[in-house]
Amino acid sequence: MKRVPGAVLLKAMPGKRKKSSVSGQTASPAEKTNAGTEKSGKKTKKAEAEKKRKTEKAAPMGHARDLRSGTVPYLIEADGTIRVMLVTPKGGGAWMLPKGNVEKGMTAHASAAKEAFEEAGVMGICDPVVLGEYRFRQSQLVRIFPLRITRILERWEETGLRSRFLFKLEKALKIADGDDIRSILRKLGDYVKKQS
Repeated sequence: MKRVPGAVLLKAMPGKRKKSSVSGQTASPAEKTNAGTEKSGKKTKKAEAEKKRKTEKAAPMGHARDLRSGTVPYLIEADGTIRVMLVTPKGGGAWMLPKGNVEKGMTAHASAAKEAFEEAGVMGICDPVVLGEYRFRQSQLVRIFPLRITRILERWEETGLRSRFLFKLEKALKIADGDDIRSILRKLGDYVKKQS
């Protein structure tokens, strides 16, 4: 069995979490005022229809701060064993998948690959296939993509802030934090079989 360099458990140290804020939109004075005339009534209806259209169009992707993307970094050993890289939150805690906010100007799967690089120190091929979705902190939707590992760095951006480990898929299914993540890991197994 070929060893992948850097596939070791690293001790976690406390870190700080980033906060972001996004201002909400407000209606224009014209939209707030209803003069009762047919002309203003048409404008109001048109403005409401436009607002509804924009909301419906944006709904599948969610609001920028409410949408995150992540990966299941994995590799396949010579004997067919699937291993997945799990990480801990900054400061330690339960095993989870690398994830983060979708970067401006990037596709969700490209942004997910960037998160895997930063949080787990892995590089690879991230397919634009959604393995699953789950809610993080009730409001944030996280879409997870498969990332086949081609390289594991010994030192990376969050070295010392997180722990990481390559688990056999069966073990990862037992220790991953939450039923949603376990469901996504099972889907990864199906995805890998289809790719073979």
